[in-house]
Amino acid sequence: MELENNDDAGAQNRLRLDSGSVQLREALHQLVETGHRYSTEYAQEAAAGEFWRMDGFPPKFSAGEDIRQAAVLVLFWNEPETGAVHVLLTERSAHLSKHPGQISFPGGAVEEFDDDVAATALREAQEEVGLDPARVEVLGALPPAPVPISGFNVTPVIAVTDDPGVLAPQVGEVEHVLKVALADLVEPENRYTAVVKFRGNRLPSPSFWLTPGTGGVFVWGFTAMLLDRVTRRLGWSRPWDTTREVDPHTFGRGD
Repeated sequence: MELENNDDAGAQNRLRLDSGSVQLREALHQLVETGHRYSTEYAQEAAAGEFWRMDGFPPKFSAGEDIRQAAVLVLFWNEPETGAVHVLLTERSAHLSKHPGQISFPGGAVEEFDDDVAATALREAQEEVGLDPARVEVLGALPPAPVPISGFNVTPVIAVTDDPGVLAPQVGEVEHVLKVALADLVEPENRYTAVVKFRGNRLPSPSFWLTPGTGGVFVWGFTAMLLDRVTRRLGWSRPWDTTREVDPHTFGRGD
């Protein structure tokens, strides 16, 4: 059995997953600052997605690819009763042409009328799940991550809220709104290595199987990569068995 260790700097200052809102904000501020320093000191690498790279995933864009800019909202909060840290995810509609039924962060393509990537992420979250932007405190953005299979360069926008309020999925685009406890995400028994083929290459990447309150959902691909890297950098990750490999296209579907 091969265990994935938490070797990021965040592990030296581990944030409890039932910490208060002040501690959560401080930890996320530090994460954003880390991303900012990386972008400043290694601008070329940051633009190429190296901030997120691990074991060859995600791959770089090929020369000449038509690349669009996009943003996702990575929203955290503490549940009032328990203090447990949660993150907002969505289950995409099964009828969408791209990534149907997959788990994702609220987000989408940057439009000309958006002031910045934060505006894009907030707009998309309001459209997709009815999140009121006034409830959200944007802390900053992390370096962009390339998603060649979709042709997007995606900027994660880190944000917090005291209460996301009542959320409702947009008909035709979002199947379910998921409020996921980080403790469930980092539970070692919920961790797998998803293996896909892309451009002739075998690409292993982290993934998560979630059941509490979700009915059973499998998080993989770009969303899982972001969650894995963010939780590791924040010191939330726990050692898990990376040899448990699954096919993300069939896992959890009874195939």
